[in-house]
Amino acid sequence: MNKYNEGKNMEKVIHLDEKVLAPSDNHKSGLMSASEKSEILSDDSGKLRSGLQKSVVGKPKVYDLKGNLLADEENLVVLVGREYIAQLLAIRPGDNPNDYTNYKITHFGVGDGGTTNDCPPTTIGPFDDDIDLQNRVVIREPSAGGVEPDYIDDGKLKRIELDGEITIVQENHTINDGNLLGGGTGETVVQAYTAIRYTMYLQAGDANANPPIIGEPMDKPFRFNEAGLYAVEYDSNGNPTGNYILFARFTTLDKWLEDADGIMIEWYILV
Repeated sequence: MNKYNEGKNMEKVIHLDEKVLAPSDNHKSGLMSASEKSEILSDDSGKLRSGLQKSVVGKPKVYDLKGNLLADEENLVVLVGREYIAQLLAIRPGDNPNDYTNYKITHFGVGDGGTTNDCPPTTIGPFDDDIDLQNRVVIREPSAGGVEPDYIDDGKLKRIELDGEITIVQENHTINDGNLLGGGTGETVVQAYTAIRYTMYLQAGDANANPPIIGEPMDKPFRFNEAGLYAVEYDSNGNPTGNYILFARFTTLDKWLEDADGIMIEWYILV
């Protein structure tokens, strides 16, 4: 167990949504338009449904540590994240001068720059050309000296699987089964492992409202309103090198977290 969790009874939330997602795939090629991406919604059953075409999109939800749903948002896989996917598929950098082939999506960050200061506030972004959160904050002060794989970049990125998980789950896909000539509908429903679920926690006391003072407790309340998934570069020994890129980002209306408050983010990436 990580030293920051010693002596702490970590309260796990209840997963309220279905494990099997239900998007609808289009048989044409091409990426989704912005309007089609906006159709990623939850239906009355709690399952996910998508627009007519589905590229790499996602659906994050934010819960408190008792399992109460606080927000249901949409994410954006940013352009640098899509460059990262292209290199993974090609298994080589290609013509991109930035080599992401040794990167893995293993960490997340949170911030307080995702809304305006208006009353009432409105969300800012996410935008395709985002390369980081608007104001990423310290989640935990890292241990002194050496490489800290759980909290990197001076504690601003937390390893997802420190107290969360990364799993691949099934989606229901309605596809063309080729049986029109036999008098069928031409459609059938099949399941495929095409959704990645990232479950990540801010524990009570995590995240700082202001730049931290070494040895001092976190400054509260923390105004949570943005989060990002990050791909981190690893060396041949499996250690983070210190390099990372933003993969996807979402923004939400302000959630004020006091010392006793924490959140769980359940973030689906649909491919």
